[in-house]
Amino acid sequence: MHHPYIWEECLEALAKTPIALERLARLVPPERWEHRPSPDRYSPKEILYHLAEVEKAFYARYRLIAEQERPTLTVYDAHDALQEERYTGGTVEEGLRLFSEARARSLEFLNSLPVEARDRIGIHPEFGEWSIFQQVQLCVAHDLLHLSDVLLRSR
Repeated sequence: MHHPYIWEECLEALAKTPIALERLARLVPPERWEHRPSPDRYSPKEILYHLAEVEKAFYARYRLIAEQERPTLTVYDAHDALQEERYTGGTVEEGLRLFSEARARSLEFLNSLPVEARDRIGIHPEFGEWSIFQQVQLCVAHDLLHLSDVLLRSR
């Protein structure tokens, strides 16, 4: 069961991630956005495109769980995009725009959910029963992970 205060804190954190990334885009030297720390890790620019893609996948999960009774969820594999080099083109600005738009859509949906819908459950192949609230918490943790990645690569 979710706690309303934590729900609000999570949504506030999700709303602030695009703002933090936009500020970093102004502070981090352009060449640092392209640098991959290793072949199996995203560059900061690729992180923006990854966040946009993941946000779309999470939005689909939110909707599926809200609209269906105990739906089966799919696993998102971030390594597919890395191996396919799906995020190597484009600009930092475009990545920020795509992520910000996807996040705004998710937040609009999450803010419109009735309180009782936050605890609705889907079935995740790895996690088992998985609620919208748990998905929101995972999204916050995912944001923090990648914000720290961008900060670490900024020097």
